[in-house]
Amino acid sequence: MKVIIPVAGKATRLRPLTHSVPNPLLPVAGRPIIEHILDKLARLPVTEYLFITGPHGDQFREYMAQYHSDTPAYFVEQKTMDGAGGAIRLVLDRIDEPILIVYADTLFDADLDGIGTTAYDG
Repeated sequence: MKVIIPVAGKATRLRPLTHSVPNPLLPVAGRPIIEHILDKLARLPVTEYLFITGPHGDQFREYMAQYHSDTPAYFVEQKTMDGAGGAIRLVLDRIDEPILIVYADTLFDADLDGIGTTAYDG
């Protein structure tokens, strides 16, 4: 299963915090938001994370390289901010198995058992 994580938004509702830091790197309970999300996804059969980055993509790539270098990841920049649909279109050519879309500014508590176990028929 591949997990699509759009992280390209400008996060205008969280300004001034997000003028220089992307949403997923903002701390919540002492850890960046993305840490909480990746922890939840860690037990799933993830083959690749597909990150759609934006204005602060370099910071996000550096963070992932430093703290999650063992995580299979692909990054693409969303140059035209045309919403979540536009972001997901940027990785359509990499989708060859079931996917899960997770927004990087949404913390969740969910039972993920069974996710990624269904057949993919392309």
